Order: sequence, then C-alpha cells, then structure tokens
Amino acid sequence: MYQLSRLLHDYHRDLYNHLEEHEIGPSLYAAPWFLTMFASQFPLGFVSRVFDMLFLQGSEAIFKVALSLLGSHKPLILQHENLETIVDFIKSTLPNLGLVQMEKTISQVFEMDIAKQLQAYEVEYHVLQDELIDSSLNDNQRLDKLEKANSSLRKQNFDLLEELQVANGKIQNLEATVELLLTNEGKLKQSILTLEQERATLLKAVEEMQKKLGDTDGKPLLSRQEHMDGD
Repeated sequence: MYQLSRLLHDYHRDLYNHLEEHEIGPSLYAAPWFLTMFASQFPLGFVSRVFDMLFLQGSEAIFKVALSLLGSHKPLILQHENLETIVDFIKSTLPNLGLVQMEKTISQVFEMDIAKQLQAYEVEYHVLQDELIDSSLNDNQRLDKLEKANSSLRKQNFDLLEELQVANGKIQNLEATVELLLTNEGKLKQSILTLEQERATLLKAVEEMQKKLGDTDGKPLLSRQEHMDGD
C-alpha cells in the first residue's frame, strides 16, 4: 500500500493531496484489489486481462493497473468532497468499466515502466519501518541491537577477508600459469625459428644437389655426341 501511495504522490500529485486531505489511504479502497487481483469488484473480462499481465510482468502489473484506474478517473474523484462519497465512488462506480475504458487501461499498463520506482519505494518503506522500530526502543534495547549489528558486520568482514585471501591465492596461481605459458611460448618460437633455418638450409642443399645432378647428366650426353661426330 505504501508503494501505491508513493506512485500517486509522484504521478498524480493533485489526486494524492485530495485523498490525503480527506485522510483516505490506499488500504481503504485498494486492499480488495490487491488481495483478489481485482476479481472482487471488476468485470470478469477485465480480471482475465489483469491475470494475463500478471503472468507477463509479475506483481508490478497490479500497481500499474491500480495507478492507471485512479489516474483515468481522477477528474471524477476530485469532484467528491468527503470521505464517504470518495470511497464509495472508488469502490462502486469506478469498477464498472466499459470496453473502451478497459482497453485504455490495458494500453496504459503496457506503456508504463515503474520497476525502478517500486524498488526505491520498497527500500524507503523498510528504512521507515526500521526507524519506527528504533524510536520505540529504550537505550538498552538500542545498544543491544547495535551490538548485534556490529557483531554481524565483524563476521561479514571476516568472511570477506577469507574470500579475499582465497581470491589472491587464485590470482597468484593464475599469474604463475601465465608466466609459465609465456616461457613455453618463447621456447616454441625459438624452436620454430630453428626449424625454419634448418628447412632453409635443407632446401638450399637440395637445390645444389639438383644442380649438380643436372650437370652430371649433361656430360655423358656431350661425350656420346662427340663420339658420334668422331665416327
């Protein structure tokens, strides 16, 4: 309910002020909406669409639907000037949605993006609750709570220190592995260079041998030719 109140404050300030002026909180009209997913007061066709959005978007869809309904009926709500008529309108008249209004509400819900606001409001609510609890404690209770919190923080720090030491050990092992890989890489490069030099030497030797073989094959041919000429 706190989150819906904050949404009204941020998106429809005039409506929020009007409801606050008459001391009307969301729990007076929106509790049945949230508890029954709008099934207790709204048409079945609309409720089925709400369930579709709930499956698609999660609980955020409920806040979107409530905000859209209140916003679209804001001019009519502002016309009422006392608690009874306002609450009666929201509970009785507002749920009687026509097809056009229903489709407009569904379209608005798909266009809204209030995820970050809902998260922020949830944090605010827990902070306010903690402050409220602290204000009701005496000095000894506050001291006991602080000591427990301090003990919990010390344990968390100790656990984090252990995790840090483990992480540092892993980093050192990785650095040693990298250094070994770099050394092996250097050796492999040197081996490749040596093999390339040996290959070049062998290719040169093969070329020289082929050249010598070519010269040797030519000499007998010349000798036979000279012999034929002599005959």
